[in-house]
Amino acid sequence: PCALYLEGSDQHRGWFQSSLIPSMCIDGKPPFKNVLTHGFVVDGLGRKMSKSLGNVISPQDIIQDYGADILRLWVASSDYNEDIRISPEILSRLSEAYRKIRNTARFILSNLYDFNPDTDKVSYENLRKIDKWILFGLERLLLEPVNKAYDSFEFYKAYQAIYEFCNMELSTFYLDMVKGRLYTYAANSIERRAAQTAIYEILNVIVRLMAPILVFTAEEIWQNMPKEKQDSSVASVHLLEWPQRNPIFSQDGLVAKDQDIFMELKTIIALAPEVVDLVSMTNEKLEEIRGKGEIGSSFDAKINLLTNNEERYKFLESLKGDLSEIFKVSQVEITKQNKLGPNASTFTNFSDIAILALKADGAKCMRCWNYDVSVGKFNAHPLICKRCM
Repeated sequence: PCALYLEGSDQHRGWFQSSLIPSMCIDGKPPFKNVLTHGFVVDGLGRKMSKSLGNVISPQDIIQDYGADILRLWVASSDYNEDIRISPEILSRLSEAYRKIRNTARFILSNLYDFNPDTDKVSYENLRKIDKWILFGLERLLLEPVNKAYDSFEFYKAYQAIYEFCNMELSTFYLDMVKGRLYTYAANSIERRAAQTAIYEILNVIVRLMAPILVFTAEEIWQNMPKEKQDSSVASVHLLEWPQRNPIFSQDGLVAKDQDIFMELKTIIALAPEVVDLVSMTNEKLEEIRGKGEIGSSFDAKINLLTNNEERYKFLESLKGDLSEIFKVSQVEITKQNKLGPNASTFTNFSDIAILALKADGAKCMRCWNYDVSVGKFNAHPLICKRCM
């Protein structure tokens, strides 16, 4: 039997049936293992394409204007259970989504120029919590749903999972948080290598997951990314093995499933956008400080997280070493006090936490832009902090 019969919905009484009946009579079994039917291509207004209406869009024109990967992305992103719409506006929106995926890969590649996965990888135990968080997401939010989508021919769900992971977990959160480590830490420091390890593992999976859809883009990424020795001789991304589940990244060995790294950092990740908003240029409570020129960007700020909950205080204190990076500020303090105070800003979803945004202590390091009390202490380099020194 064929693996798949693929045709439009009009073939239920056509090719599908005309091949099914004689096959059952002659062989006693269907001629196919799976049948996939799809709707018809219509224009942006839902009208059938015809030469008389002048609304026909040629695939060759799409390839010439946008490239073959955009044509494939349009096909893959369409829910074929209904009629499939196409228009210049739809293709333009898809081009924006494509650029988000491509630019995410470009950013990762630009930060792996000196990374050798065979010698520079950091063990899982030495990764920071936010590194473990993104690798957990790689397994649970990306690999699992994409595998399921491909197995059930729901290509639009595979595309959506890849796009949303690039747009949210990577661009909005992780990649923005670890720029400081990638750009300013010592080249061979364990902190920088840990961030590189995480983004390498991410790209090594994503390039394989996108390959069936973004054929040329995936090939371009593969030819330019660092490779482990076992993959260095593989000529094309389309000859690679499909990515397998990593039980360490997905924390399969946890006894209590609600204690995984995603659950552990759930509160902090939810707080991050609100903290960023508080120290942003538009926050009214900081206008007085900004008017004095004391705070211009998030690096100029020190935030004090206030809580009246003992368990919450212990939790926040345990993560203190990671919070400056996650919140993208120079300093973070955790304070337990019964009354959160009128000057503090409260959070929408966390009634037992408030935040005070203050001018950061010390002076601004001209290299990493963070404020630190050690700036000015080194005669040879008075403009940089201890870490940059």
